[in-house]
Amino acid sequence: MRALARESLKPQSLRHDALWMMGGQGGAALLQAAYFVLIGRALGSAQYGAFVGVVALVSVGSQFSGLGMEMLLLREVSREPRQFAVSWGRALEVTVAGAAVLLLLAVTLGHLIFARALWPLLPYVALADGLFGRLLQVASRALQATRQMRWAAVLPAGMSAARAAVAAVFFRLVETGRVAATAGGWVAMYWTASAAAALLALVLLTWKLGWPRLGRVRGGDLSEGLSFAVSSSSISAYNDLDKTLLVSAGQMPAAGIYGAAYRVVDAATMPIYSLFTAATPRFFRAGGRGGSEAGGRAEAVCEIEALMRRLLGRALPATVLVSVLLFLVAPVLPVALGASFAGAVEALRWLCLLPVLRLLHYTWGTAVTASTSQWRRTAAQAAAAGLNLGLCAWLIPVWSWRGAAWASLATDAALAAMSYAIWRHWAGRRRQLSVVSPQSSVPSCQ
Repeated sequence: MRALARESLKPQSLRHDALWMMGGQGGAALLQAAYFVLIGRALGSAQYGAFVGVVALVSVGSQFSGLGMEMLLLREVSREPRQFAVSWGRALEVTVAGAAVLLLLAVTLGHLIFARALWPLLPYVALADGLFGRLLQVASRALQATRQMRWAAVLPAGMSAARAAVAAVFFRLVETGRVAATAGGWVAMYWTASAAAALLALVLLTWKLGWPRLGRVRGGDLSEGLSFAVSSSSISAYNDLDKTLLVSAGQMPAAGIYGAAYRVVDAATMPIYSLFTAATPRFFRAGGRGGSEAGGRAEAVCEIEALMRRLLGRALPATVLVSVLLFLVAPVLPVALGASFAGAVEALRWLCLLPVLRLLHYTWGTAVTASTSQWRRTAAQAAAAGLNLGLCAWLIPVWSWRGAAWASLATDAALAAMSYAIWRHWAGRRRQLSVVSPQSSVPSCQ
């Protein structure tokens, strides 16, 4: 295992894995772009806004359907591959049970905050994202943990391909008048694409790595996984709930143009996410090297800092360029999506700084996850979600989507600052303990 950890920290190994993930995410991005354009043109800004508002609500809850088991699987199998069957079985059991609870909660909450016309969308989206989407993510994490990055990258692209294919069929049916151009008509087809992609992912995982081992899920696993679930839900809350609030306020066209601009930002951020997806197992291995010895603690800090320097040094200049390009290409949106999305030009220009802010909090937040308690990162993300919700509740009634944009920028900046502060505190504490301990010599970071 030590040899595998040392090999995985080499620059060429990280580069190889990152290239696979970026290639897969790049293919997924192209397919998502096609899907996005087809659905935008078929639905128009108001119906598209209704769809993204419902998806945003379900997205926050869907993070709890797996209770973070996919991240426990990634961490445990990255460190000890023989844990795969048990970790996969646990993830499957929890995800299926959690999806049933999510379906009930999503329908209940949706009836409270959405207009009656949107209620039929809720069960379809809950199944698509809360069950099938989470199962595909479990499969991808398992392949990632065993360093089969080629297949880990293929699975998300497969989901995007399935949705793009169904979107093309829907667009054609709308054009020929066979299906109404409504969000309800779209979600009735949307969930089938997710189901097909998830089924193929589970078959592939079984073929590559073997069958799961089902058994009793321990309370300790649920408690630890909950920290990852709260973290993911907080991320979804500060990224998505602004669309839900816009829709619940009856501002569906505003939700549509803001959601379209946000989708472009998400696509532009995908290479950053791919880089950190590839690097996360290395962060976990580096964070697990310290043990309780003084020298080991300092060595873990040094290895994590080396990874962060490498990632930021390569990604920051490119991310700044991406933000500039987003500002410049914004006028293309109404050309691609239709005249009802004209307001998305201004929205994208407001949001173009988000990739840089995300790079910063991804870097420091991943270091925190790998080195100290996940609950510390979760606390920062929950605080960011609370800040975003408060700002949106204050700003959206007055400024509509512009208020949501201000809230998003402030939230990501605050999260970056909190993540950096947590990391510096932990690293400083580890070094201090290493210096005062007489147990071993303390290496210096190069």
